[in-house]
Amino acid sequence: MKITITIMSGVEDGNTLEYDSSRGDGQQDQGKWRLSIGRKDENDICLKSDTYISRWHANIIYEAGHWLLEDCKSTNGSFLENPDDFFNDIPIQDTVILNTHQLFRIGKTWLRIETIE
Repeated sequence: MKITITIMSGVEDGNTLEYDSSRGDGQQDQGKWRLSIGRKDENDICLKSDTYISRWHANIIYEAGHWLLEDCKSTNGSFLENPDDFFNDIPIQDTVILNTHQLFRIGKTWLRIETIE
């Protein structure tokens, strides 16, 4: 599995992050591939410059043919872009399906899934 994520805002705006399960990126466990997001260096996607991001904020998970975004009970939440109302993002309660080119927000940082294979 491969995934490319583009940072769409903040200090790292425009950076593209590429991950590949076959080269050992992320964690694989019981048919799931997980990439962690947070401010701590140990995260697969480390976003230190956003103080609204928790140390262990969220996960992107590949499971049963779907990409999922899971909020890890973060302080400031995780959100999906609301295509009908730019000013009212959709909060994630637990886990939601992510699609190609979908925008999501972790803390104050917007990210977009570019490529999923």
